[in-house]
Amino acid sequence: MDLLKLIKQRKSIRTFTKEVPPRQLILECLEAASWAPNPTSQQPWQFIVLSGNSLIKVSEIIKESYSGAAGKTAPQLTENSENARMLEQRKKENFSEMLGFLKEHNTDMTSLGEGNFNFHRAPLAIIFATYPYKDQNHIKSTVSAMQTFMLAATARGLGTCWANAVSICQDAIKKELELQDELILVDGISVGYPDLEAPINNVPRHRLPIEQVVSWLE
Repeated sequence: MDLLKLIKQRKSIRTFTKEVPPRQLILECLEAASWAPNPTSQQPWQFIVLSGNSLIKVSEIIKESYSGAAGKTAPQLTENSENARMLEQRKKENFSEMLGFLKEHNTDMTSLGEGNFNFHRAPLAIIFATYPYKDQNHIKSTVSAMQTFMLAATARGLGTCWANAVSICQDAIKKELELQDELILVDGISVGYPDLEAPINNVPRHRLPIEQVVSWLE
């Protein structure tokens, strides 16, 4: 498949079939992720695959700890800044269109909201973790690996969805899984075969005109 077509085809999948992807297929996608750009080839990542009881337990931990952990966030733009208002407006417009589409298709909104805590009931989830170093390259490299994994998964017929509740609830997750304290859980990804008929997987998608977000400086 043409790479540009693949990039545009990738989307967040929030309803999966019950079929569990073969281990070898997941390993192929993770091997592709290991080729993501990373300065000086440090490869500072650790990929933690969750299935079965471990997936259920981590989902429970996220649901229990999310509300208390969500307040511990990185510095954000002030609410009164022009950029903050711009981003908030985009969010409202996108959500309004999405919710309107889902209501037309009689989607269970309660179940959809719970998906943020249980990896949308995917049969597998992967935590992308990294080891801290003296700069920010470990974070950047691991995020690059996440994107590479999602593209590889899309090319193999799998669906994925970024799960940012993992980073928010990482202290509780690390304790439950007995992971090293210094390990940083960058985020998680839900993985499985997409339910192609589910309305939530067919919400119209848009991007801003590229001219609106590009500046040429000469």
